[in-house]
Amino acid sequence: MSVALRSLEERLARVEGLLDRDEEGLLYRRRRPVWAREERARAEAILADLRSTIASISRAFNLAPEERDSAREIAGLMTISWESLAEVGSRRLRAYGRVDPALRDTLDPALERLIELVSALEDLALGDDGPASGPADAIPSPDGPPLPSIVHPTVDRTPGIPAVGATEPPE
Repeated sequence: MSVALRSLEERLARVEGLLDRDEEGLLYRRRRPVWAREERARAEAILADLRSTIASISRAFNLAPEERDSAREIAGLMTISWESLAEVGSRRLRAYGRVDPALRDTLDPALERLIELVSALEDLALGDDGPASGPADAIPSPDGPPLPSIVHPTVDRTPGIPAVGATEPPE
């Protein structure tokens, strides 16, 4: 029961963040819901009722709060990130069809750099003294040799389904 309530409480905090602010990265954008004042007030009332009910159940069953280690959460997020990045390298993309050989020289070095940096953050969060951790100069400088520009490769795909970044309709 505590796990379910704790998870709900964490999701409520996320929902409140989604209601309060826009988020924008380089490759994504998340806007607050465009709600009328009454809808916003209703959402806030529901959130307050949810939190009150969680508190009542918590008191009734004497549920203790759990302290979470943010560094471990960072490490977990970075683990998922480097695994996802590893899945989109040129070697793995061949499973979906023929891959332009130039992709190995354009995409893979950039992915390797991202994986290296993500792993360094993971190591830092875990307090690991492995090769990727340590002073910032242990990670090659972004001012080093530039990575080749990433181009949209030619990838054979299932007929009728365009390749990601394709500028022409499929044949």
